[in-house]
Amino acid sequence: MAELPERPGVAALAAVLSPKSAWTAAQAVEFLDDTRVPLRVSTLDAEGYPHITSLWSLYVDGHWLSCTQRSAVVCRHLRRNPRVGFEVAVCAPPYRGLSGQGEATVLEEDATALLGTLADRFLEGRDQRLRQWLLSRASTEVIIRIEPRRVTSWDFRRRMSPAG
Repeated sequence: MAELPERPGVAALAAVLSPKSAWTAAQAVEFLDDTRVPLRVSTLDAEGYPHITSLWSLYVDGHWLSCTQRSAVVCRHLRRNPRVGFEVAVCAPPYRGLSGQGEATVLEEDATALLGTLADRFLEGRDQRLRQWLLSRASTEVIIRIEPRRVTSWDFRRRMSPAG
C-alpha cells in the first residue's frame, strides 16, 4: 500500500506534542481540520489575571491564525505579553480536544482573506449578513498568529461511551 502524504502542520505539531498526549500529531491535525469550535485563548491582563477570549481560528503550517479588531482587549494583552494558553475542545460529551501554551504575535497586515476564510469555515454558509458585516470591518482587523510551544490532547470517547 502506498504511503499517504503527510498533512500540512503534522511535523510542526509533532515537535511540540506531549508524549502523554492521547493522539498522534496526525490525529490532532485531523481533529483541528474537522472541528468547528473556537480556539479559546488565555492572555494576561495588566494586573496578571487571566483573560479568556474565544476566536475563530485556522491551524495552518504549525500555527493558529485568527482575526480580531485591532482595538480588542486580547490585542492589548498580547502586545504587553505574548504568552498564551489555548484550548480547542468540543463542548458536548464525549469530551475531547487539545490544549497548550505558546506565543502570539499581533500582525498588522491585511486580514481580509483570512477573515473571509474564517467566516466561511465557521458560518458554513449560514448568516450571510453577519459574514458581510464582518468583512465590512476588515480594514480595522489584525491577524493573531499563535506559535505553539507545548501541546497535549485528551479523548474521553472510550470512557464516556454508553454501555452496550
